[in-house]
Amino acid sequence: MKGETCIRGATVLTFENIILEVLRFMKIGQINVSTVPRGIAMVRISPNNGLESATGDPTPGLYNNNASVPLQAQNGLRQVYSWGFYSHCAYVDSSHGTCANSTFANKFVPFDSILADTPSKYSVVTRFLISRPNTTFSNSPFLATSSRAAFYLIFVGTICVFLALISGIPQSTLTFIAASVFATLAATFLLVGAAIWTAIIRQVRTINHFTVESGAPLGIEVSFGSGLWLLWASSATLSLSLLPYFVRYVVAVSVGLLVPIVESLQKVSRIGRYLYTEDGNRFSFKGIAYQQQGTVATDPNNNFPEPNDFIDPLADSSGCARDLSHLTALGVNSVRVYSVNSSLDHDSCMQALESAGIYTIIDLSLPANGSINRAAPSWTVALLDQYIETIDAFLKYDNVIAFNVANEVVAQVDTLPNATAAAPYIKAAARDVKAYLRSKNSSVLVGYSSTDGPDSWRIPLANYLACNSDATSIDLFGLNNYEWCGDSDFQSAYAGTNADFVNYTLPVYFSEFGCATSPPRLWTEVQALFGGMAFSYFPADGGFGMVTLSQDNSTVAQYNNVTLVDSPTRDNAGQDQFPACAPPDATFLASTSLPPTPNESVCHCTFRETDNPGEAVIVGQLIDIACSLFGQQGGSCSPIGGSGSSGQYGSLSYCDPITKLDYVFSAYYDITNRNSLSCDFAGNASLIASPPSPAAAAAAATSCVSNAAATFTPQAPGTGSDSGGATPTSTSSGSSSNNNAAVSSYVQGFLGIALTAGVIFISGVWTLS
Repeated sequence: MKGETCIRGATVLTFENIILEVLRFMKIGQINVSTVPRGIAMVRISPNNGLESATGDPTPGLYNNNASVPLQAQNGLRQVYSWGFYSHCAYVDSSHGTCANSTFANKFVPFDSILADTPSKYSVVTRFLISRPNTTFSNSPFLATSSRAAFYLIFVGTICVFLALISGIPQSTLTFIAASVFATLAATFLLVGAAIWTAIIRQVRTINHFTVESGAPLGIEVSFGSGLWLLWASSATLSLSLLPYFVRYVVAVSVGLLVPIVESLQKVSRIGRYLYTEDGNRFSFKGIAYQQQGTVATDPNNNFPEPNDFIDPLADSSGCARDLSHLTALGVNSVRVYSVNSSLDHDSCMQALESAGIYTIIDLSLPANGSINRAAPSWTVALLDQYIETIDAFLKYDNVIAFNVANEVVAQVDTLPNATAAAPYIKAAARDVKAYLRSKNSSVLVGYSSTDGPDSWRIPLANYLACNSDATSIDLFGLNNYEWCGDSDFQSAYAGTNADFVNYTLPVYFSEFGCATSPPRLWTEVQALFGGMAFSYFPADGGFGMVTLSQDNSTVAQYNNVTLVDSPTRDNAGQDQFPACAPPDATFLASTSLPPTPNESVCHCTFRETDNPGEAVIVGQLIDIACSLFGQQGGSCSPIGGSGSSGQYGSLSYCDPITKLDYVFSAYYDITNRNSLSCDFAGNASLIASPPSPAAAAAAATSCVSNAAATFTPQAPGTGSDSGGATPTSTSSGSSSNNNAAVSSYVQGFLGIALTAGVIFISGVWTLS
C-alpha cells in the first residue's frame, strides 16, 4: 500500500473518531435535558411505577411528576434516570426532567441516587427492597470506583486521539511514528474504558429479573444507553485507523527489511531544464546503477560488448532484502535498472525501495533483440509492445521517476559512420511512449542515456532529442560519462562537459559515472557532482562494482559526499523550450522526419501469396536473397526498410521479419509473372492454397498501407485498437496515475480491516448480550 495512502487513511479515520469523541463528551454528559443529550446516555434506569407495586401497599408521594423539582432532595422518584460522564438526569416523561449537579468524572451510583430521591417515609422500605437481592446495583463503592476508572481511561484516550490527528497531518517520519503511538494508546484506553462500562452495566442489569416475596417484580429496569454504542463505535473506528499505520510498517517487514519509514515519495516533474518535487524543492539524482551483469556476448566484429541476457533485480525480493540496508547506507535517492521482465512480480522490491525513499529509472529495452539496433535501427511493433508491457507493469508504483527508451544506441561513430541516423528512431520511441503515458494520465518522465563521445555528434544528438515540441522530445538526457579517473579534478574531468550543456533546454545528468582504470577507485568525483548514477552497485567487467557479494555480508564503498543543488527555485526555473530541429549535416545525419507509430493492424492486413517456414535463423538471409533477386527484376524493398538519414520509412518498416519476408516473396513472385519457380527459394517457400489474383493482391496492399505512416496514440498489445491515426497524439502533461497501489496490497488491507471490524462487532454484541 502506498505510504501516503496509509498515513492519510489513518488520519481520516482518526478524524472520524474525533467527531464521535466530541459528540460523545458533549452530548453524553447528561448536563441538561435538551433534545440531543436526553437521547444519548451510557445507561438508563426506570423504576417506572413498578417499585410502588413491589411494596404491596399504597405509596402516595413516592413518585414526583413535577419536572422542575431538584434531584437528591427526597422529593420523589422519577420515571427514568439517565447517566452520563458528568452527571445524571431524571425525567418525569419522555421530554421533561431535570439534572443533578455536574461533576468531573461523575460516579455511577444508581442505588444512592434513587435513595436520595425517595421520600423519607419510604426510604427504609425502598432500601430494603433494593438491597435485599444483594446485586451489584446496590454495591455503590464498586460502581463508583469502576465508573470513574473507565471515565479517566476514556478521557485520556480522547486526548490521545486529538494528538494522533495533529501528529498525522504533517506526514513525516517522526510525526508518523508519534501518530501511530498516540493512536495505539488511544485505541487501548477507549477499548478498555468501553469494556469496563459494558461490564458494570451488565452486572447492574441482573436486578431486572428479581421479584419480591409476593412474586411481584421488583420493578427496576436497567438498559444500555445509546451512548455506550457510540463509545464502541468510536473505539472501533480508532482501532481501524491503526491498520494503515501497521500496513505502512509491514510493507518493509514483510520482505525482512529493517529500513527507516519515510514520508511518502513526492512526484517529480520537469519545469524547464530542472526537476522539482511537489513541494517545490529541486530534485537531483544521487543514484546508482542496480543490476547484476548478464552474460557478455563476444563478437570480433563488435568492439562494443554488451550482455545478451539479464537478471531482473527488482523481481528478486531476497536480493532486495540483502541490498537495501547497503543502499540506504550509501544515502542514494534513486537507482537505475537496465532490463526488467514485465511478467514477473516486482511488488516487494519496489515497495521496499519506496519505503526507503528511493526512486527508480526503468530502462524499457532488453538485451539482444529487445532494443533499437544501432547497426540497423528500426522502431517496430514488437519493440513498442515490449515497451508498453513494461510500462503497464510499473505504472502502479509511485517511485518510478522515468522510463528510458534506449541506452547508448548512437555509438561507435568511428566504425559506424551512419550511427547518428539511428537518432530518429530514438525520438519516435520517445514520442510514442510519451503519448501512451499521457493516455494513462501519467506524467512519468521519458529519458535517453547516451554514451560519451566527441562534441561533433554528442551535442547535436542531445539537441536533436530536445527539439521541435514536447510531444516528440525526451524529458531527461542522461550521459554515461567516465572521464574522472583516479584522483582527478573538476577542471580536468568535468569542466568541458559541464560547459557544453550549460544552456541545454532539458534536465541533464550523468546516467552512469565512474572510472576503474586507475584502481583503487577513490570516488573523489562525487564531491564535484550535483547529480548522477554511479556505475555500478554490482561487480561488472572492467573492475566496476561497489559491493562484493558473499554468503554472509557485503562491503560498501563510500558514496555520501554528493552535494545536491537547491537553486534555482521552481518559480525561477523558466519555461519549457523546444528549439527548432537543426537540419542534418555531414557529421550528424539524423533527419527531422520521424518513423511512424508502429501499427500492428497494417502488418496483419498484408495479403499473403506465399508460405515460408518462419525459421528465425534464416529469415534475415532469405530477406537479403529475395530483395537481391527482386531488385534484379527492377523491384525495390523500400516498403520494408527505412532510413533515419533520408527520413524515408517504408509502409511495412515496423513489421516483424516474417511479415517482411512474406511481402518480398510475394512481390518477387508477382514481378516474375507468377512463375512457380519464383516461389521456392531452395525449398524455403511455397504457394498458399488459393493465392489471390494480381488485381486483388494489389487492391489489398493499397488498402492495408493507406494509413501506414500515421502517428497516433498507441494502445496496449492485444487490445485490437490500433487506429492508424484515429486517436490524436496527446501532448498534455497529465497527472500521475502512480497512486494505484498494488492490487494484492489493497486486498490484504481490506481483508484486515474487515476482520478487525468483525472481531470488534462480535465482541461488543457478546458483551452487551
